[in-house]
This record gives sequence, C-alpha cells and structure tokens, in this order.
Amino acid sequence: MFTITDPVANFLVRLRPLPRILFVLFGAVLIHLSLGTYHTFGNMLPYLASYLRNHTDPEVKIEHLMWIPTFQGCFPFAMIIGGFLSMKLGPRFAAAIGCYTMAFGVFLSYYTIKMSYGQGIAYVVAVSTVINWAPDKIGLVSGIVAAGFGLSSSIFAPIQTRMINPENKAASTDGYFTDEHLINRVPDTFITLSIVYFVMQTIGLIFICDPPAEFVRKHFSDTAIIDMAWLSKRRTRWQSNNNATASKKDTIFSGYSYSQLSVNVDDSDDDDGDNNSPKRTTGKRKNSVDDNLVPCSAAVTAIEAEESDDDLLQTVKPQPLSLRPSEVLKSSTFYWLFIALFCCSFYGNLFYNLYKTFGETFIEDDMFLAIAFSIGTVANAAARIGWGLLTDKTSFQVALSSASCLATALLLTMPLTAVLGKYMYLLWLTLMFICLAATHALFITAAVRCFGTQYKATNYGCLILSTTLSGILLSISTSSLLSIIGYNWTFIISAAFPFTAFMITSAIRITPQGHLII
Repeated sequence: MFTITDPVANFLVRLRPLPRILFVLFGAVLIHLSLGTYHTFGNMLPYLASYLRNHTDPEVKIEHLMWIPTFQGCFPFAMIIGGFLSMKLGPRFAAAIGCYTMAFGVFLSYYTIKMSYGQGIAYVVAVSTVINWAPDKIGLVSGIVAAGFGLSSSIFAPIQTRMINPENKAASTDGYFTDEHLINRVPDTFITLSIVYFVMQTIGLIFICDPPAEFVRKHFSDTAIIDMAWLSKRRTRWQSNNNATASKKDTIFSGYSYSQLSVNVDDSDDDDGDNNSPKRTTGKRKNSVDDNLVPCSAAVTAIEAEESDDDLLQTVKPQPLSLRPSEVLKSSTFYWLFIALFCCSFYGNLFYNLYKTFGETFIEDDMFLAIAFSIGTVANAAARIGWGLLTDKTSFQVALSSASCLATALLLTMPLTAVLGKYMYLLWLTLMFICLAATHALFITAAVRCFGTQYKATNYGCLILSTTLSGILLSISTSSLLSIIGYNWTFIISAAFPFTAFMITSAIRITPQGHLII
C-alpha cells in the first residue's frame, strides 16, 4: 500500500541523535516562545484596564479583568482535541491549527479590545512530539520546551512596555494610566505582535513531526519505551538489591518490578517483524486501574503455572501500559495530581497576574517592573530545565515538594517587600518565578510516567482541566475580595495552595501509580 512519508521526519532520522533532538527542540521551543506570551497578561493588565476605562467603560477595574486568563483557561479542552487531532491528522497539522488560532486571536484583539477583550491558545502537541523523539529523556526535553514557554515573557514583556510606554510614564497609585497617547497605542500593539507570532510559529511547525514507525520499532521498542514505564532510578536500585536471591527467571524483570507493566504472550511462532513494536497486551488484565499493582515477578510465576515450557520466557516481555483516558479517570492517582495541579495553578496565576499591580503600589517605575519581570522569567526558563533534570535524577515528588515549600514561604513573606524596597521585591519575584517553573515542567512528566505515552496529549489535557477550575476560583475570589482584603492578605491566604500541593505530593505513594513518581 502506498504511504506518504514526512520528508522532515526522513531527514531527521538520518542525523545523529544530538542534532536530531536539537532540530525538534528548536521547532517546539520556537512555538512555545510565542505561546508563552500567555504569561505577559500581568504586564498588559494595567494597559488593558486603562484603555477600557477611557474608551469603553469607566467603571472597569483591574480585578474585573482577572476573568481574561480564565477564558484563556479553555486551552485544556483544546489539548484534548489536539491529542485527538494529532493521532488523526498528524502533529504538524494539529499544532498548526492551535498556533494559527492563537495568532489570529491576538490579531482580533485589535478590534475586540475596543468593545471587550479576547485571546486564543495552543500548547501540547509540540512538547508531545519532542517526547516521541526522546522518550528516554522526558524530564529534560519537557523542561527545555517548558523553558521556551517561560522565556517568552522575558522577551515580549519589555517589548510590550517599550511599544506602549516608551516614555516610561508612571501609573497612578491605584494602578491605572491616564496619558492619552500611551492608551491609544494599546490596540496597535496586538497587530504587530500577531505578525511576529505567526512568523515564529510557521518556522517552528517545520520540525513538528513524529518519528517514522520503523524508526520507533528499531530504536525505542525494547529499551527506551520500557524505560518510559517511568520507574525512578531509586525504585529500580531498591528492587534490584532486594531481588539478589531471586531466581534467574525473576531477575529478568527485576528492573521493572512494581511498575505498571502488562505481560505480552505471543502464541505464534511466526516472526513477521512486528513483534518488537510496543503493544498494550494480548491477555486480559487481571487488575483494575485502582488496585494495588503486583510485582512483575508474580506475573511471571502465574505464567509458569499455566505453561512450563522454558522457551516461553523467550516470548514474554515486559511492556509499558498506556492507559486510555477512560481508564485514567478511574485512577485515584489522577485525582491526586489533579488537585495538586489545581493548587499550583491557583497560586501561580495569582502571582503572574498581580505581580505588577502589586509592585505599582510602592514602585513608581514602569520600566523597572518590566525589567524585573524579564529577569524573573529568565530565571523561570532556566529553572524549568533544572526542575526537569532534578526530576530525572530524583523524582517528581522531590522536585515538586521542594518548589511548593519554597513558594509557601515566599507568599507568606511577600508583603515585606513593600517595606524592604524594590530590589528586595525583585529578589522575591525571581524566587517565585523559579517556583512557578516547576508546574509546567513537572506535571506533564508525572502524567506520562503514571499513565504511559500512547494517549499522553489527551490524558494531560484531562489533567490540566484543573487549571481552568483554579482560574474560575481565582477570578471569583479576586474580583470580589481583592479590593476588600488588599494585596497583603491575598498573598498570605494564597500560601495555603502550594502548602496543600506539598502535602498531596508527599503522600501520593499510597495511590495506585504513585510509586512511579516518588
């Protein structure tokens, strides 16, 4: 049968591993640099509010516009759709739909801001593609792509400020601008930025493609894909030490014990060349998703009871189990991760959206705030790679617990920066951005390690729906309470969210797939 092969994929497989991954990372990072402007909303918030107050509705307040990132929070639904489109249409076409929808949304903001406001978004297909090319380095490559998403703000926030406020005029004490020339520059900024995003995305999409099936069977089927059952190195060493006296047949699978693996028994003696490809399982899975998983050695024993032929071991291979979305939704591990991501997203979006309006209450330097945000986002981008490496070396549990503990302390002490001055504010902002880097760098890694790779885009889309719910809660709470309790108590109360994430992550081992990320 005639099949159409992707010329870029064919080009990539001819390269050495490092250049191959670098090309794919370049495309994914370039796309995420444009998508990451999502986090420049905090920088644009005073300008948007000032424009709307002067040209649309004089009653508009900053806290009312906190609903905008909540509307942007529909991107988890787009992730689920993107996962489906990627399987049906290919990653490049699926990513193109999301990218150009986002760029077109920014372009339309030129018109919608004159009546209301709007935004489009896309995210997951690019990072999913990179994982497919480097399945044994998921933490690192996910962190690098997430770094592009985070680095975007450090590039575009100063550009936005320079385009809208080139004279560095200060806002009023309540956070609004009144200069007519400054305010009138806001709509035109959206047109310029949309063109830049379109060009960046078009270049990046060239390298968004999946590896050919034959390449996957040859290079990933037996080693890297099994490693993607996502056992922590610590768990593997522990199991190896405790199996020192195990039989030869048991030790074949000792490195994968207590992982979520299925056993594939091939009754056919024929080798048609496809038996090395990853499979779900040919046998019925005896355990439900929520049951405690048994060691692979127990699975081997069960097979021996049914078949005593020693040659059977030649056809028994541990295979990574990719859970379907319907199975993931039955797992308590999913809901623990869901709540933890909800908490991380809540305090993260609160800080992203209010850092500038809070700083303007005691800092009369708009450009300093833009530069501070750039410094913070550079640290955020570097930290995303660092958190990914830390996860590969230790575990998701160690990395996220460290980030959430530090975030709790920083939020509790954030009000002190108004007393200690703008440079202490810069330090706190930078440290907070380092903590925020853990969210996007780690949760997609946890989702793939727990639930497998085959449906990773859709499964992660289901998980990240928690960010939409946290955005709704954030919008409701800030629009009704911020003007009453003020910034100081807002930060102090919000410290409960990273602390809750810390508690959940610390205890996640008791869930069915929790041992895969500790």
